[in-house]
Amino acid sequence: MDKDTELIERAKNGDIKAFRELVNEHKRNVYYLAFDITRNREDAEDVSQDVFIKVFRSLKNFRGDAKFSSWLYRITVNTCLSLKSKKSYRVMQNSEDIVEINDKSSELKSSQSMYPESHTEAGFIRKNIDKALEKLSKREKTVFVMRNFSGLSFGEIVKILKLRPGTVRSINFKALEKLRKELAFYKDEI
Repeated sequence: MDKDTELIERAKNGDIKAFRELVNEHKRNVYYLAFDITRNREDAEDVSQDVFIKVFRSLKNFRGDAKFSSWLYRITVNTCLSLKSKKSYRVMQNSEDIVEINDKSSELKSSQSMYPESHTEAGFIRKNIDKALEKLSKREKTVFVMRNFSGLSFGEIVKILKLRPGTVRSINFKALEKLRKELAFYKDEI
């Protein structure tokens, strides 16, 4: 029995400590997926909280047909899409938020202080990517983010979104084509 399965069983039986462990195990991935879809720190935090409230309320219904992480990602995507339909998103104006979240290594952080011009350039590039992402449809953005930012396989995306494999690949391809077109002015630099 893997760790998630054990924690789920314990949490289903009322063990709050087990549920906390589940949250701690998955909160980072939920947050990053929510952030990649919403492109807003506060919204990603709100979505993350909503996701785990929903998980707490419906954990007893989790049958284990799919991986827990797939079920969790499905809830996260649906919560993001639900939030997005309730409110229109503002384009992230402060690229520092995005850069801070994407800074995963101390090496990158030290190079930013040594080379501030590259940090500024990265923020400029990130702003243009954000603008291009906003031009994608909800489905295109969701599939693109799950595949290219969260690193999920096409098979995992198929299970999470309950779409056919060809549909997921087609949506991702269309998103890539739109992004290439939107970011074509970088072609000479890349």
